[in-house]
Amino acid sequence: MRLFLLLTIGLAGAIPVNAQTTVLSVGSTSSLTIKNGTVFSADSLVLTPSSDLTLASNTIQVSPTAVAVSPVPGINRAYYLGSQVNFTGTIQLYYQLSELNSNPESALKYTDSAVGGSWLASASSTVNTTNHYVQQAAVARNFIGATASHQGTVLALSLISFSGAWQGDEAGLAWIIDQAGEIADFTIDRSSDGANWTDIGTVAGLPGDGVKPYTWNDPDPPAGNLLYRLRIHRSNGATFYSTIVKLERTANGNIRLVAHDHSVIAYFDGVQPTAVRIVDPAGSIIRVDQTSRLQYRFNGLFTGVYYLQYEINGTTATKSFLIP
Repeated sequence: MRLFLLLTIGLAGAIPVNAQTTVLSVGSTSSLTIKNGTVFSADSLVLTPSSDLTLASNTIQVSPTAVAVSPVPGINRAYYLGSQVNFTGTIQLYYQLSELNSNPESALKYTDSAVGGSWLASASSTVNTTNHYVQQAAVARNFIGATASHQGTVLALSLISFSGAWQGDEAGLAWIIDQAGEIADFTIDRSSDGANWTDIGTVAGLPGDGVKPYTWNDPDPPAGNLLYRLRIHRSNGATFYSTIVKLERTANGNIRLVAHDHSVIAYFDGVQPTAVRIVDPAGSIIRVDQTSRLQYRFNGLFTGVYYLQYEINGTTATKSFLIP
């Protein structure tokens, strides 16, 4: 079933303390189409697409907990999508003055993250201090989370990156922290739907100043879509969320990537995807193969990190790899 919205507008409201609330949920058997020029609001995240936008198998959640934007934390309102979207149009994010979290309102910037990336403030965004929102004119912009922040004094502790990849039957997570005079501890959360999260592990912070790498493996992840995030516990008692890493473990087989000589071969064991594509760290699609088979090869890749996106049984998943 396809739904067409004519007009739906929401204003920023109070979020229950420490709650992460689902404000939109679209299943896999139906889709939600936001028509070109329609003003669509999920809570106070307002999207006005300049071309039709269809959402399927996705959720939008709002949280009152600031995210670990570098170099300073964001406001106490953040939105998380279950799956990344590619959006062209206008994005507005409304907030309350009580949610500024010591960010000067006049310096606020729209801030978002993409799969496998960090939270980045957009220099081209604007802020409306009368009606209290940030706004971004987007062109083919990939995002899986959205908030507002400003680029102020560098913090004593910041999250540089958070990523994940399969290591045999285990889900391997890795993140990098830059710290000076402060140590943070970490809780790893896992979810299958983006709405319900389970604490599956903790990692103690490493002592000393400078860049600190961390790794942690989920030894027995369930089948299906898997979402991972970090809860970063600072020494002053504040807690921030990382970006979300999405992986998939299929019940019918494993996916194996072999990279060498500026190429990658993807082996699908027991289940064929309907299509695959290669995405670079900026979110740009650089290779597409819409055939359904058990093996794919992509040549001519430069050195760096890439993401293989594939669709199986109507569900899209991502696996990262490195071209040495």
